[in-house]
Amino acid sequence: MTNSLTLVTGGAKSGKSVFAEQSLQDDARVCYIATGVMTQPDPEMQLRIKTHQKRREAKNWVTEERFKQVGEFVASSQYDAYLLDDATMLNTNLFYDWAIEFASSRHLELDDAIDQMTSDEIATVSHLIFEAWESIISALQKTSQSMVIVTNETGLGIVPATKQTRILRDIYGQVNQRLAQAADHVYFVVSGLPQQLK
Repeated sequence: MTNSLTLVTGGAKSGKSVFAEQSLQDDARVCYIATGVMTQPDPEMQLRIKTHQKRREAKNWVTEERFKQVGEFVASSQYDAYLLDDATMLNTNLFYDWAIEFASSRHLELDDAIDQMTSDEIATVSHLIFEAWESIISALQKTSQSMVIVTNETGLGIVPATKQTRILRDIYGQVNQRLAQAADHVYFVVSGLPQQLK
């Protein structure tokens, strides 16, 4: 299997994860990178994770739960392919991981700290997230491994009402653009129907 990067985007419950899973060869040695790492009790998130796990039970895949240092993990591993599900959660987790430290250093509540973030501070956390993705892209380009990345298409709705969600929306959109640029194939899934864009 030659190295390639495939991006699968779509709205919530569009069928993008199912399509991404079906796109991988049954006989391939696949590592599923689950970025929805549970850091606090969340029944709704736990149910989503269990749904994804149930779909993978029949497949002989290895699961790696992480959102940090994914590029380093790929560079030091040897699978035929990776399924990273999903990019949006990885971005979110990296953002809040940084924001929690930022708030703590200023002795502020998290929401207050984010509301007070300057453009330079937003640029700093954005840069850290983009660096993580460049590390992943670079690791794939140096190996014969392939990756399918699932992401949420977040730019089709109204402009978010809060600064926090606007910052995240912008990061999601910019990361999606970079991944689409680097990808060999891009699919947009609508109501379970994949449309190839690239």
